[in-house]
Amino acid sequence: MRGSSGAMDIAEALAEESALSEAVARLGWRDASRLAAGAPQALQTARLRGLAVGTPEAPELLSTTATALSELLAASPDAAEFDASNLAPLPQATERAHSAAQLAADAIASLDLAPRAYRDGRGGLQLGATTVRRIAAELHTEQAVLSPLFEWMLDLGLCSPVSDAMRPTSLGRVFRLSAPLSRWRQLADCWLAELRVTDRTGLLVDAKSHATPQTELLGITVEGQLSQLGVLLAQDDLDGAADLLEASLPDEVPGVYLQPDLSIIAPGPLAPADEQELQSVASLERRGLASSYRLSEASVTHALGTGLSIGEIKATLTRLSLTGIPQPVEYLLREASNRHGRVRVREHPVRPGTIVTSQDPALMDALRVDAAVAPLGLRQSGEGALVSSASRDTVVLMLLDARYPASAENATGQLVPLRPRETAPARDQRPSEAALRFADALHDEATRLDAGDDAQTWVQRQLEVARRAKSEVTVRVDLGGGKETTLRLVPMSVSAGRLRARDLAADVERTLPIRAILEVQLSEAPEDQ
Repeated sequence: MRGSSGAMDIAEALAEESALSEAVARLGWRDASRLAAGAPQALQTARLRGLAVGTPEAPELLSTTATALSELLAASPDAAEFDASNLAPLPQATERAHSAAQLAADAIASLDLAPRAYRDGRGGLQLGATTVRRIAAELHTEQAVLSPLFEWMLDLGLCSPVSDAMRPTSLGRVFRLSAPLSRWRQLADCWLAELRVTDRTGLLVDAKSHATPQTELLGITVEGQLSQLGVLLAQDDLDGAADLLEASLPDEVPGVYLQPDLSIIAPGPLAPADEQELQSVASLERRGLASSYRLSEASVTHALGTGLSIGEIKATLTRLSLTGIPQPVEYLLREASNRHGRVRVREHPVRPGTIVTSQDPALMDALRVDAAVAPLGLRQSGEGALVSSASRDTVVLMLLDARYPASAENATGQLVPLRPRETAPARDQRPSEAALRFADALHDEATRLDAGDDAQTWVQRQLEVARRAKSEVTVRVDLGGGKETTLRLVPMSVSAGRLRARDLAADVERTLPIRAILEVQLSEAPEDQ
């Protein structure tokens, strides 16, 4: 805490009634309602937060906590009494919930398609607005929907930074291949953990005014109308909501329709593994219960760039297609195979940058004069080679965007995947270094103090507070030999282990060793001099 000088400062601040009330006000609805119901885990958490006392086996709420908790929940309505006739149609809510699960999987997949920049500042780890806006455009959704979705994905540990880019973690890859119901449960749990008491009240009383992109995404509301999924979540019944959703989800389809115009139609949701394979060779055009994809030279080239062969691409399409492989698709795959690797890009062996080569003189001539690739600064370097100061991946990506059949190669001339699928390590969720140093300092201070010194420090702290306020205190003093006395004093100085104060009863100045003071009682108001 800012401005603290040690454990006693913190103890005093945390013991204030206002601090306890503020801590209760910051609780989410789920934590607050479980705490009010006396849930054992909630009581244990409250004890760790300083809202309860007692032993770990028998924690007990502080009276201030109980009062603040009661006031916080007093105006929150009972979701079980909600009028069912005002609910949104369940099929619409189910469709939205299923779409949310699909969008989350697509968002994970998007982190493999290109390097995604991130920020790690005072607000924590997050994708930048520009990055989220670009991914939202690729996934045909809105930034307002995708931003909180990525926040939940970070909270769940589904993605993390590696090599200066945001990538899926092992958990993220498992999440993408998990059933839609499992994905929705995890997202709904994140929303429920963030739900404030006032927001819950607003949803139950006036959902139209309190619906958000998150509630619309998860099917909690449908165009501002609360759904049965929302009512169950407002009762902290995630299991009940998941059971209701499971009974309403559409069945998975065994394959897709591969059309002569290179479009691909999935007549229903695919199995997660089939969905992942299809997206490795075709780009998503429209997401829904019946989704559409597009096979193109760009998507096939991208698949080749990730290390797939033409044979593997064709095998995937053959397995998934319910209509065989149309002739235009055969032609596209054949042409992509013939063109693959005709322009090769490798790292320069001597200096930073890259070398671009091709056995096709016409392609090399086009590269020299093409304004679309001018930012690469390609320049002649010997016979049949161009050089650039840009990195290999940058050159390949820009050439692909300009529709050149570019591929990356290694130093021995073998084609290599442009962007090998990289899995990020799990993110370190430990507190910041500053917080850890502060905690270590407090621990060291507490270790140095025995029980007597701790009590003496607390007495000294109370006397110092009274001195600054020029207020009266009543102290109980140990005279030795089992004798005690009580004095009414106004502290004047607290230093070097001694108290100098004016004795109000005798009207004299006294100096007492702080170790002899057993108890201090502060007066309600400053002494009127």
